[in-house]
Amino acid sequence: MTKLTEAKASLVIYSYVNNFLRQFFHSFPFSKGDFAPRGKLPLFEKEGPGDILIVMEHKVHRLYLLAVLLSALLIFPTNSQAQTAEKVRIAYASNSLAFLVPFVAKDRGLYAKHGIEAELIQVRPNVAMAALLSGDIDYVELIGSIIRSAAKGAPVRAISTSIKAPFFSFAAHNKFKTIKDLKGATIGVTAIGGTNYVSTRLTLRHYGLDPDKDVKILAIGDEKLMYEAFKIGRVDCVVVAPPFSVILKREGFPLLAHTGELLNFPFSGLGTTLDKIGKNRAQARKLLRGEIEALRFVRANATATTDVIRKRFSMDEKLARESYEVVDDAYSRDGRAPLDGEEILLGIEKAANQIPQNITAEMVVDNSLAEEALKELGR
Repeated sequence: MTKLTEAKASLVIYSYVNNFLRQFFHSFPFSKGDFAPRGKLPLFEKEGPGDILIVMEHKVHRLYLLAVLLSALLIFPTNSQAQTAEKVRIAYASNSLAFLVPFVAKDRGLYAKHGIEAELIQVRPNVAMAALLSGDIDYVELIGSIIRSAAKGAPVRAISTSIKAPFFSFAAHNKFKTIKDLKGATIGVTAIGGTNYVSTRLTLRHYGLDPDKDVKILAIGDEKLMYEAFKIGRVDCVVVAPPFSVILKREGFPLLAHTGELLNFPFSGLGTTLDKIGKNRAQARKLLRGEIEALRFVRANATATTDVIRKRFSMDEKLARESYEVVDDAYSRDGRAPLDGEEILLGIEKAANQIPQNITAEMVVDNSLAEEALKELGR
């Protein structure tokens, strides 16, 4: 039903209610005898002829006006009610600061400010991509998976970047002193194929280890599960983002390598389907405005962002602040996806013969929505 049709229907209903109330209240056969009190009315010093009838007519008139007002409020909601927020489902991979931007956008009401009721759903990247293509998910915060899928021909595009480079750390048990000592070790990652996995492989290669022969890479899931698996000795090393890298360092475990010092490609960002981009650009821009404001919030409000981290991860103030300080410089300033960084991701896939050699960043990224959202925000 269109807004115009809804408005016409509301006017018809209001007219019927108004006429009914008018006829109902004017049909009362008031008379002085019907409402004669046992004692004097407090409104009059003297009780003259017709005084009681006048009082009751005034009361009924007020009741009539109140009823009309209530019916109008029920039929014509306030602007905030009438402009119902659009419900969208957004998938993210793990409960870590890699996804601080959507956490801040939701917890600080920035999605809601722009008319979006966001449901954040944690799911593995491969499952998230399948859900996106089937329409069960509207958007994914998985820029690496989006770019790889688009390069392989899936009808999806990356539409923003929130983190400029991955900030994972290799946390290991104390018997390991350097990254090269991990030869023969079992390394835990969130999932096979995600940015966490790609970053792990690239870092191992940087230090001269073959990720296919020298180590065993085990997909565990959420970073909290990785942390727990590491603590019980199921794996020798985990590749985690803050707050878990900060927690493990505080607990005395060495951090052997930091991906942010070695790699330079987008870590986190938003993606969706070509169908969504073509048919519901307005919704996508609303979502992006919320996330761009969240990026600005993270960079400008250390105390408030630390509070979001503290509450989201149930940690103390000091640990939340330490985690924030590790990542605050990594966030994008405007949400636009840098094409040079996307080319690096594509180069990785091309080197592994996973995608056609002729794929370019322009073929997997659509920055037009971010540009439009920035313009609507006044840059």
